[in-house]
Amino acid sequence: MPRLSEADDYDQCMEEAPSGQIAAYCVARVVLRPDNSSELWNLIENFSKNWKRHYNHALLDRAVCMEDCKRLVRRLPNATRKALRVEKFAIDFPYIFDPTVYQDAEKDRDRYGELLDICVNYKLNESYRLRAYTEIEVCNKNVEPFDVDILDFSFLLVLATIIFLTILSSWYDKTVNYKQDVVHYKQELDSPRKMLFVSFSILRNWYRLTSRSHNVLDKDLRFFQAIRYLTMMLVILGHAALIYSIAPSQNTIKIEMMFHQLGTMILTGGPQIVQTFFAMSGFLLAVQMIKYAENSSRSPGILFLLKAIVYRYIRLTPVYAFVVLLHATWLPKLQDGPVWKLATDTERAFCRRNWWTNLLYVNNYVHGDQPCVQQGWYLGCDFQLFILGTLLLMVILKLRKFSSSILVMAALAAYLVPAYFIYYEKLEGIFLITLQGQRFTLWFDEFYQRAYIPLHVNLGNYLAGIIAGMIYLRLRQTNTDPVQKRWFHILWYFVFPAVLGTLLINYIFYEYDFAKPSLWMAAFYPIAKYSWGVYAGVFMMGQIYGISPILKRIFNHRVFEPLGRMTYSAYLGHVFVMRLTVFNLRTPIHFNYIGTFSLIFASAMFSYLMALVLCLLIEFPVSALQKLAFGGMRGNSKQANDLEKADEITKNGSTAADSTTNNGVNS
Repeated sequence: MPRLSEADDYDQCMEEAPSGQIAAYCVARVVLRPDNSSELWNLIENFSKNWKRHYNHALLDRAVCMEDCKRLVRRLPNATRKALRVEKFAIDFPYIFDPTVYQDAEKDRDRYGELLDICVNYKLNESYRLRAYTEIEVCNKNVEPFDVDILDFSFLLVLATIIFLTILSSWYDKTVNYKQDVVHYKQELDSPRKMLFVSFSILRNWYRLTSRSHNVLDKDLRFFQAIRYLTMMLVILGHAALIYSIAPSQNTIKIEMMFHQLGTMILTGGPQIVQTFFAMSGFLLAVQMIKYAENSSRSPGILFLLKAIVYRYIRLTPVYAFVVLLHATWLPKLQDGPVWKLATDTERAFCRRNWWTNLLYVNNYVHGDQPCVQQGWYLGCDFQLFILGTLLLMVILKLRKFSSSILVMAALAAYLVPAYFIYYEKLEGIFLITLQGQRFTLWFDEFYQRAYIPLHVNLGNYLAGIIAGMIYLRLRQTNTDPVQKRWFHILWYFVFPAVLGTLLINYIFYEYDFAKPSLWMAAFYPIAKYSWGVYAGVFMMGQIYGISPILKRIFNHRVFEPLGRMTYSAYLGHVFVMRLTVFNLRTPIHFNYIGTFSLIFASAMFSYLMALVLCLLIEFPVSALQKLAFGGMRGNSKQANDLEKADEITKNGSTAADSTTNNGVNS
């Protein structure tokens, strides 16, 4: 079969153009024209029918130096040129990104489209006796204007302001450090005005990042920081695998054969790992809200909910907005290469069009096929779950006698809603990761859009976290240690093979095609997905009570405190880092395990370096300002008391991905 990706030498094309002449290097999608008389075409068609494990080999990627193409076409007779042209025919699958996101895309198609069509078909016909429809996606040129618009300037202005405030605040903090010792940076100053002036202080925020709280609750839940960090490493691993499926590859057959191996099913089940964040988030929210109710004369009301939402929004959004603005402005200007525009111009365009979906946290429902900061779907979903989880706990705290019944009804709803959608939409019993879906960054993947990122299919694990948090508080209240029970030991150690089995069971859905809609798949989907929350709850309970002393010591190690707190910023920044690392490639990459792990290591290291900068310059200062703003409004009134409790809950239990919120970091 023709190689899925082929590319001319990019740098040679750009550098060897005659002086004063524009060199063009065009990337195109090539759709093979069906030819049932061709034995090779029949092979391609049959091989591509295994869509769960193989790429669609009827769709090729070609990157062509137009100067070389012109020389080839000049040598061909007019009759040959005309014979090689293939007009567009009916294509029944997505094959190209929205061309409007690329600058001068229509002009480039008019200028180079016919030439490229002839060149590609000449080589296909010569080597394989096949013809194809060719459509230019984007062209790179050796002379391109460096356009800077008002939005680009606005990013520079924001960045300069942040740096200026950081320098000024750090200088002021040093001048009021009369004793010249580090203890000064670990303590609050004697007035709100001084605390305002030092909110951007680098040293003060560094000590906030590396601080360690010692109250009982924080000691119990200290291991959460390790889980956050390790979960983030697994997220990077999964996205590294995704990058290799998106980027042009020299040996796609090796990637495809991996999908026939049982062990690869662990990777295809990788999207489940983000459910750990949901379970942790629900756990922390339940713990903090119930503790608040125990220390309050009344249950939290609607006013409390509104203030908690506002506080949480202010807490999470500034660093998120900064990353969105970075993607919408300077990301495309940082590198070049044959596929760099493919990887960044789309992001720039989508962030300029759809930034509001991110900042309103509805991007998991609105414009999911044109995402800005694609991993932000989790933040939208988590924000929505936070609101629902808070409402549920408010009802439970109001009607304590019926708490068990309310939780049973909530669990039934969390199960039946996704089951109904899986049946109604005629979808598979798991989230199938396909190579062809990943080839287009999952933007055209209907299962990803309908049954992975929406709120209604992610209810169960958040609820499982809430239930686990309630059980934990009940155990503390009754001085019960589950580790003393033999059955709990069996259950806790069973979690590890159960997790592995849950991932490996994906194999049957890749191996067999089942009729749809299917009641058994609709029933199976929420069980498989929500089992992760059950496993997480059991694991967390065992860690809290020290079922494995060695593991508890490891997870409670001091190094995980700052790493866990930086996870939110690392989550926001790691895809930016991966783009810079991979998509400046000059030729199709050669997939291998060493290269994959090198990418993971480099991405993790630079993601956390970027996270450190975001934390010290934006996230922690905003948190300090927020504490001052809300704290300054506190008083003895009912409204001020609600605000204070909103501060405490959103600070400590709002989200497992929030890098600085829980475990008394800001206390």
